[in-house]
Amino acid sequence: MLSIVAIAVRGFLLLFGAVVLGLSVTLAKHQVIGSAPTESSFGSFAGAFGIIVSAVGLVALWVDKISPFIPLALDALASVFYLAGGIALTVALKGVSSCTNMNNEAARQRYDNKLLNGGCINTDQGPACAVEDDYALTGSRCQRVQADYVFEYLGFIFGVAIIGLGYVLHRKGGSTRASYV
Repeated sequence: MLSIVAIAVRGFLLLFGAVVLGLSVTLAKHQVIGSAPTESSFGSFAGAFGIIVSAVGLVALWVDKISPFIPLALDALASVFYLAGGIALTVALKGVSSCTNMNNEAARQRYDNKLLNGGCINTDQGPACAVEDDYALTGSRCQRVQADYVFEYLGFIFGVAIIGLGYVLHRKGGSTRASYV
């Protein structure tokens, strides 16, 4: 029964990795001026790494030659990356009070945020950002950033869960394949 749960958790981790990768790449593609913020780039890396780790973990369930400690180490590393990415996005979005409120204060906060404005250049009149003509874009980008960090936190939680499941299966005395999920 625990093996079925482990496969389900691995499936969710694979899904979360794909969602994080997709959202992070989409956010990076919205960068018009300059390069993508490091938080978006790191999110792309964390999502891709999570997909690879999930695939290795699924293969390890059926291939006895893979040491049970390889998926353990990779899961721990992926969990740390998910947590770091989620924290980085949360901190970068800290100055934004609302993603949906269209009052001047909230719109200005979104306009000034490097994850949401598509990049800025300095002019004599102040910064000119890529979303100059359409403030509504910052609201949808803000919601994407929120979704991205939520899925990164979920990836961290499920990563810790898969490590715990592996420990339980190992203590239970499972076969080599079940000694770590």
